[in-house]
Amino acid sequence: MVGVAVVAMMFSGSPPALAEELRPPEYTGEDFQFLYEYAVANTLPNLDAPNGSYPITGDDELDARIWELAFERGYVLRPTASENLGSADGVTMQQQAAQAWRTLKMDARDAGMLFVVSSAYRSPAAQRTQFLSKLVGTSDNAIDAALTWWSIPGTSKHHGGYALDFRYRSGTFGEFRSTSGYRWLEEDNFAVAMMHGFVPSYPDDVQSQGPNPEPWEFVWVGTGLIQCGIPQVVVPVPGPAAAVLFDIGRCPGGMEPARSPDWFSSLY
Repeated sequence: MVGVAVVAMMFSGSPPALAEELRPPEYTGEDFQFLYEYAVANTLPNLDAPNGSYPITGDDELDARIWELAFERGYVLRPTASENLGSADGVTMQQQAAQAWRTLKMDARDAGMLFVVSSAYRSPAAQRTQFLSKLVGTSDNAIDAALTWWSIPGTSKHHGGYALDFRYRSGTFGEFRSTSGYRWLEEDNFAVAMMHGFVPSYPDDVQSQGPNPEPWEFVWVGTGLIQCGIPQVVVPVPGPAAAVLFDIGRCPGGMEPARSPDWFSSLY
């Protein structure tokens, strides 16, 4: 099971009115990715280690090629939800994500935005079924076409239960980018989404992340981590350092060095 529980530090007010000391850092797409990777390794509870490469088609040779092409695109093995999942609006997800969605939904409705969550937790078995429904043929081109939008079992962020897909009831996922709901979430470096602990799951400005950018998918990492950033002494990557922005004792993990589970270090 992963790390310590997230320290909730909700920042208040609408995005334009946030006090400077409560504003999250200005993140890039790569920073959003680092936040997620750090969260699953150190702060998000109720996750089990990835379970290796799952069978996909039943043809070992074809499966090996699918996995090879998936890894070339940037797919990686992802942890899975362990137990005690919650739900919101009839959609299964982690309890923290469910609570965050409820409050985000209230703000969205107050702003006149009517998008919904239509998918969150997805088991590897369900992911396999979904991927096979999009795989048309066995050529490399056919495999890559399916991998453009659909994860293979074991590699989806939905397995952890913290990733949510947004859309309007009358629209599709692909249409979400062009809606007022997406523009509302995206404004001011995704300020509204981050106020509730969500960041873009597959940002536009990141290469080789598996699927193409998916503007409809957001992943919950917690407001505390978003405000603090990734401690540079723990993960030497571009992005803000927690100690610069806050007393590090207020950040997830406090003064103690973050400890990744054994399974995480073996993946990267």
